[in-house]
Amino acid sequence: MDGNGKNESVLRELSALLKSEPIETERLLLRPFQRSDLEDLYEYLSQKEQQRLAGNPPVDSLDDARELLDWILDASHPTRSFAVVLKEENKVIGNLSLGFYPFLEEDRVLQALRGVSLSYVLNENYWRQGLMTELLRAVYPILFEKGRLDYVQSGYFAFNTASAALQRKLGMRVWTHGVFECGGEHIDTVEMILFRPGLDPRKD
Repeated sequence: MDGNGKNESVLRELSALLKSEPIETERLLLRPFQRSDLEDLYEYLSQKEQQRLAGNPPVDSLDDARELLDWILDASHPTRSFAVVLKEENKVIGNLSLGFYPFLEEDRVLQALRGVSLSYVLNENYWRQGLMTELLRAVYPILFEKGRLDYVQSGYFAFNTASAALQRKLGMRVWTHGVFECGGEHIDTVEMILFRPGLDPRKD
């Protein structure tokens, strides 16, 4: 199986795992998106600052958000997105997405390992409450144990100090640096990684 085939197989397996076993924490639920999530999705995708940090333009209308929700619900593409629900309000306040960054296929250390890239966004009205930290501390063990992953990778724009602090708090370390093109602008990125307990390929 080539790299693309292996990556797609891993994403399908992880997606099936999270669909069959939604993750629940004290305050949050991670579950598949539903059609009824449209207005909540639109609320945070229309926020300028939240979308700037995600590298996307804000969504202009409910129809645009509906198109994106249709894309999320379409299982034919490799990226898999799950809704982050605040249980107290029964409200979708963000999403966590499973994917695979193409540059990882060229990394000799990672080629033989089983891993996934995670990206996540959160409604800016719920920032600085420790919610994403709470969720990821529940997600990582499941991905390593039940998902049989060797590593989880995430990145952030170099200017995003909040994301840097979050990922370091979770035990991730700098793996490499990159450049992201957004609207004709080139933005430096920092690519972080967390290996399963007991694995450190650069020391093997």
